[in-house]
Amino acid sequence: MENKLALFPLNTVLVPGAALRLHVFEERYKEMIGTCIERSEAFGVVFERRGRETGEDLEPSPVGTAALIRELAKLPQGRMFIVSRGIARFRVDEIAGRQPYLLARVSYLAEPLGAQRDIPVLKDVARERFDDYLHALLAIIGGDIDRVELPEDAAAASYLVADALQVPPVVKQRLLETQTASDRLRLEIALMEAETQRLRAIKSGEAPPDPSLTPSTPFDVRFSIN
Repeated sequence: MENKLALFPLNTVLVPGAALRLHVFEERYKEMIGTCIERSEAFGVVFERRGRETGEDLEPSPVGTAALIRELAKLPQGRMFIVSRGIARFRVDEIAGRQPYLLARVSYLAEPLGAQRDIPVLKDVARERFDDYLHALLAIIGGDIDRVELPEDAAAASYLVADALQVPPVVKQRLLETQTASDRLRLEIALMEAETQRLRAIKSGEAPPDPSLTPSTPFDVRFSIN
């Protein structure tokens, strides 16, 4: 069976299980989202490699996440505010059309665990590093959080961490494209160790402030494994 998805290129990365809020105002995407709502279909969120979201000469990344619309608010002039949730990764096999929006033939990707014997240790280490990272982050942007428990499923755990990390989209794209949950957790552990060290240095004044991290920086991870 051929799988086709309408693509929504964005300067952000959506991972399976995570929520994405979108203000839909461009005519072609109003049409696309309207069709998805009418047909109860998913659309594909892909990271635009040059950081652009408008125009015709877009370069979507080869791996994205299919998303289903969970909430809809209709706005004036046909605009919409939607909340969607990532459901599965896919690979773009071929661009099947470009007007009025990108349409692609895609293959959905499995979620292999990788080295299964390493998963329990990786999850334990990731949980500890995640707790350290969140506390270091919130010490700068403000707020408090109880100890976070990662999902039992290793792939879901790796995606929750990926969603929460305040790192550039190109880094999140690398995590999304990582083939196995064990490899993704390894990458995330290294990222969290480096980021936690950097955040603590910023907090102590040993490193210059990061202008992207202030007390007004939003931190709202919405993740579901259901």
